[in-house]
Amino acid sequence: MIHQSPSAAFSLSADFTVHDLAAQIGSGYVLLEAENVQLEEEYLDTFDWRLYTSGRSLARSKRSYRLYSAAGEILSEGRGPAKLRPLWRDFPEGQLRDELKTVADIRALCPQLQLRLNRRHYHLLNADEKIVLRLRQDLMTAMFSGKEPVDFSSLQLYGVRGYSRPFQAVTQIVKQNGGLQASADKNFLAPILDSAGISPEKMGAKFAVSLEPDITVYEGLQEVGLALLGDTQMHLPGVIDDIDSEFLHDFRIALRRTRSLLSLCYKILPAQQADHFRKEFKWITQATGNVRDCDVYLLKTDDFQAMLPGRLHPGLASYFQGLRELRKKEFKLMRRRLKSLRAVKLFKDWQDFLQGRLPEMQKLKGQSLCRGFAAKVLKKRYKKILETGAACGPQSPDSTLHALRIEAKKLRYLLEFFRSLFSVAEVDLLVKHLKRLQNNLGDFNDLSVQQTMLGSYQSPVKTDNLEQMLSVAAALGGLITHLADRQQLVRGEFNETFLQFAGKDNQSLVQTIVGDAMHGLSGEKELPST
Repeated sequence: MIHQSPSAAFSLSADFTVHDLAAQIGSGYVLLEAENVQLEEEYLDTFDWRLYTSGRSLARSKRSYRLYSAAGEILSEGRGPAKLRPLWRDFPEGQLRDELKTVADIRALCPQLQLRLNRRHYHLLNADEKIVLRLRQDLMTAMFSGKEPVDFSSLQLYGVRGYSRPFQAVTQIVKQNGGLQASADKNFLAPILDSAGISPEKMGAKFAVSLEPDITVYEGLQEVGLALLGDTQMHLPGVIDDIDSEFLHDFRIALRRTRSLLSLCYKILPAQQADHFRKEFKWITQATGNVRDCDVYLLKTDDFQAMLPGRLHPGLASYFQGLRELRKKEFKLMRRRLKSLRAVKLFKDWQDFLQGRLPEMQKLKGQSLCRGFAAKVLKKRYKKILETGAACGPQSPDSTLHALRIEAKKLRYLLEFFRSLFSVAEVDLLVKHLKRLQNNLGDFNDLSVQQTMLGSYQSPVKTDNLEQMLSVAAALGGLITHLADRQQLVRGEFNETFLQFAGKDNQSLVQTIVGDAMHGLSGEKELPST
């Protein structure tokens, strides 16, 4: 059996002095400084801190990159791109690139903080001048955009086999002098981020709103609406700067959720204002559609290439080149629209409506509880899914399954908005089953849309090269055939997937969720549900 040497990490108090350790252990010990390294590094991570949450941290100094473990040990290093926000594919082939590809995926690596580091290595020697403990102290100053610098000091202890007493003694001394021991899996940057009020876990968390059980309908709509507005505004700068495709993807999800919220409460809002916001949010969603379509296909470059034999790859490459040119044109148009006075006014008016008009409406229409309203809509939307799905036979047109997909999405958004008002465990179980149906319907719809787009594709790059045009046509024809075969398989899986979701177990589950939410609301004044 192999015994590993012990190790421990601590955050230190401001007045802690490493040089006093030897004297505090006892006579015969000497502390020698073995190495002193000064570094200035910029730390990068994805917008949602994927590296950090996976136990890694990426630092660079000019074009030299280092990937650290949670404990601050170097996992890999090498030269890299000079780009402000590189993607994994901008790095040269090697271990560093491979690790970044696995974790960061399609997200750009963005500067998150500047760190000035003085790293001091020490050896603790006993009376026989043997190393009995290794220490590493990091004196750090972290600088964040728009925040005050944060100073921090940490100490890492590395025990030596056969000398457990010095390790235990120093551990006890550090604790007695205010040192806080970090858990073994906690990132060495965690104390710095905590001091700056930055929570990587929240940045990567899914959309969620925590509502009080007895919140009113209008208070619930206000809180959900403002949360969605915050989500929209958080992603908008990344969309305009074109940092990576996920910003636009998440921005569009926030817009779709907002439109779903408007649809949900359409009957209880003033018709003129409801129509206005529905129209404007539809406009801004459509303004982003063409760029997103291009992104979806460009992200499938490797998948599409794997579907075709090598002789068709040149035609596929020409197709993607034309798609990149199309995206450039569409992006300029989209950015103008997102920065327009119309877009700015939309978000400002929507915020004013949520914060001003909804409280006024509550005074006029009463204190009806949100959970009762949400429960009635849940029951109605689930019933609509059962009816729409039952009408989807083997020969039904694609539009029928598309309609079912929309109904499933509405139910999913409703459960996301008001999850905290229901039994969370039961809602999560229903969402788990709903996801299976959505995945099937989503795959079917994507394959249908892809075939349509590929079949109607016209390159923005004008060319009279007949051979090139035929090459592209052959590649797209091969893709369409492959996608059509795949669509048939997905369609064949629909019936069983839908029957499972529409089964008695889920029907009983919905009844339980609705019943629990409606408990004690018999005297409530009813508001119309959508």
